Amino acid sequence: VSILFTLIFMEVMALNASRNQRYENIAYHSANKKMETLRAITIDSLPASGTISDSQLSQIPSGSGSFTVTDYAGFTGIKEITVTVIWNDGSSKSVIIKTLAGSGGINP
Repeated sequence: VSILFTLIFMEVMALNASRNQRYENIAYHSANKKMETLRAITIDSLPASGTISDSQLSQIPSGSGSFTVTDYAGFTGIKEITVTVIWNDGSSKSVIIKTLAGSGGINP
């Protein structure tokens, strides 16, 4: 009985880990897709902030995303783009990716 219980417990833990990895993967891909969209915009046309409208976010519990564009401290003409996807599957989780944008292009 204890061996069976141990095997069931290990299976449940493996399923939870797999589910959590799937959520993180979806969040990363949604954030990356938004970052690629922002990379296609010239620095002067970048909005200061916004939300992510990606149908994949509905696949993670309470999934939502946003981005901000701010001046990069200490450097004129450079912006920092931050894309964040958050979700809650019993505890709050997030994926955050950042890049810099300048008039010469965007550097990941």
